[in-house]
Amino acid sequence: MSERLPRVDNLCKNPDNHKNHICELKAAGETAEVERLQKDARFVCQNCGAEANEIGALCAPGPIDA
Repeated sequence: MSERLPRVDNLCKNPDNHKNHICELKAAGETAEVERLQKDARFVCQNCGAEANEIGALCAPGPIDA
């Protein structure tokens, strides 16, 4: 898992769980977990545009249809 700290301008709404967000999982090379989280996505990150099926997998989640 990545030991990087969230960027100050990243506006992560749940920094305690940041290591489990798609952006950090991608940086850590956790491809299988990223693919699992992106299958049938219902939420989109307002920071980076990543899509996920679990709201907790994103820094700034919002509904994908918004």
